Parts: sequence; C-alpha cells; structure tokens
Amino acid sequence: MSKSQFLLKTLVKYATLQSASCPYCECVRTSIVQWKNRIWQLRRCTECSLNFRFPKDDPEENVSFYQNKYRQENVTDLPREEDIAFHISECFRSVGRDLTTHIRTMRATVPAGSVLDYGCSWGYGVYQLSKAGYDATGFEISRPRVEYGRRTLNVNLTSDIDSLPSRGFDAIYSAHVLEHIPTPKTTLMAFQRLLKPGGKLFLYVPNCSGDLAKRLGVRWGQMINEKHVLALTPEFFNKNLPGHGFSAEFSSSPYEKAPQAFEKDWDSSGEELLVVGTLQS
Repeated sequence: MSKSQFLLKTLVKYATLQSASCPYCECVRTSIVQWKNRIWQLRRCTECSLNFRFPKDDPEENVSFYQNKYRQENVTDLPREEDIAFHISECFRSVGRDLTTHIRTMRATVPAGSVLDYGCSWGYGVYQLSKAGYDATGFEISRPRVEYGRRTLNVNLTSDIDSLPSRGFDAIYSAHVLEHIPTPKTTLMAFQRLLKPGGKLFLYVPNCSGDLAKRLGVRWGQMINEKHVLALTPEFFNKNLPGHGFSAEFSSSPYEKAPQAFEKDWDSSGEELLVVGTLQS
C-alpha cells in the first residue's frame, strides 16, 4: 500500500467517526499519548494499558492487507526457489532469519515436543524448529506465503487457525507478529486454546517501553506505523496474560538476564521484548 493510500484510508476513518475504544478490552476510556505527523494517534487504554494506533485497522482489511499488499524485506520477498538449498545450508543467515538463538532459549524449558510458529511467513522458522527435533507446525495469515513454504521447504503450514487442534502444542513461538494484529484478545484466546496445560509462550515484540521508545516516542520506527497497529509493553502483558490463564516472565535485548517476573523497577531498556508465558493447569 502506498503512503497516499494509507493516508486516504486514515482520513476516511476520521470522516466516518471511528470509535477510539480499545481494540483489546473495548473500553472507551482511552487517551492520546502522542500524535504522529499530526495525523495518527498513539492512544493508551486506562483499563488494560494497551497502547495502539488510531485510527485502527479492522480484522477484514488486516487479512486483505497481508495477502498481497504487505511488504517487508526477507519476510515477504520470497527467495528464488533455486536458491532455497543455499539458504538452508547457511541456516537462512543471508536473509536474516537464523533462529538459532531463539531455539536455544526455547530448548532451555521445552527441550522437545510440538511447537507452533505463529505468524511463520514462508516457513523458515518451522523448517529450523523441525531440524532441531521439534514436531513443528506453522500458522500464517498469508496464503501465498503458506503455499510457497509448503512447496519449497516441505513444512507443515496452514492459514486456517481453526484447523489446529485444541491443547495440541507444548509451545507457541511468535517473533514480531503481535504488533501487527488489530485483535489481540482473539489471538491470546487462541494461544490459550492451542497450548497444553503447562505449555509455554515465547513472544518477541518491539519493546515499546524500552529506552529508545521512551526517548523517541512515535519517531521510533518500531512504534506505530502502517504495519504496527499495537505498541506493546511488559505492563500490558503482565496485566492481561493472567486473564487468559498465563503466568508471565520478561526479558529484553540483549538478553543478558534470564526472564523474570515483572517488577516496577525491572530493567526493560532493550529494543526487543521477550515474553515467556506459562499456561497454568
């Protein structure tokens, strides 16, 4: 989508008086934290502490956008099929998708079992999880990327979240996906359904309470933009994951400390946030 198209879509939503209610809890008590380019708003919900972009995206346009309009280097730019063998041989490093460190973190608490890669793009993560010994499945909203991954990597991918079995996974891994989703409650409810009791969540998102986010605000590229509809923080997850049956621990890049329970003086200065949730029995 071009900048002019995104701007036009935004102006239409202002003209039609879109509600500024929270996209997570639907509370109407939301307030403006900051303006971006005098057009878009970063808003915060007083009830659940979610920060979100306003005007908001609705689920239908979000699905449509991620089929063919979304563009991000090495995620939507599918490699030439004749180059796949090379990317596999060097663990996808040249396309910036080597998940060795993330898999090592997962293995510390989930050494084996079934793993769902939620928002798996064209399946490079599912392939690496499978090679690491996990029974790996990928969910991806974009059907073209699902078809490409099935064909080139021979991995188990689906674009139908309802087809996945309840209590079917020991872990769910999701890297830089949740900030794109306009219906976060629906996603967290899906995680609760899909995980086995005691199962683990490993969620990586931009840390919108980190030092760079605090210093730059909406000028930080990872905050709110056309693609990032949520600005996620440990405060939001700490307040709301228990309502979905999860306890939560947190760490931030460069991950020098193990994930720990949230405290007001917890050091969350890094640019990336890791949320580790455990589904209670």
